Amino acid sequence: MRMKFSDVLCLVARILVGGVLIYAGFMKAVGPSAEFAAAIAAYKILPPAFVSPLALGLPYVEMWIGLFVLTGFYARKAAVLAAALFIVFLIALGSARIRGIDLASCGCFGSNLLSPRAEILMDVVLLALSLVIYRLSKYPTPWSLDRALQ
Repeated sequence: MRMKFSDVLCLVARILVGGVLIYAGFMKAVGPSAEFAAAIAAYKILPPAFVSPLALGLPYVEMWIGLFVLTGFYARKAAVLAAALFIVFLIALGSARIRGIDLASCGCFGSNLLSPRAEILMDVVLLALSLVIYRLSKYPTPWSLDRALQ
């Protein structure tokens, strides 16, 4: 069986999007939740009562969505959820930049790895890849659980 370019593109996109979500969620889950909560609070978007629950829950949501994307399990639905996450991240980062909030760390990977500007660019690319996954997973692709369970 010969692989189509679209199948390979979908697989690469799934690996990138799923891998980043799993890694980002894992780094936040194993780090101190107070550190991630402080990063969330720095955005000045949410009421203080929502910051700690979000800091505790978001890493696991990211890892689950990443796992579904990576394995191709409910690939289209997982791609929509991943795209929604990246849109929320872009809104938060863009809002902070527009309001002149200087974020030492965006909190995206737990500790300070990339600048907020680099994170915006990465989120745009990952959002586009999530949309590619959605588009190309209309029919289950090779190397996906959707196809294996068909």
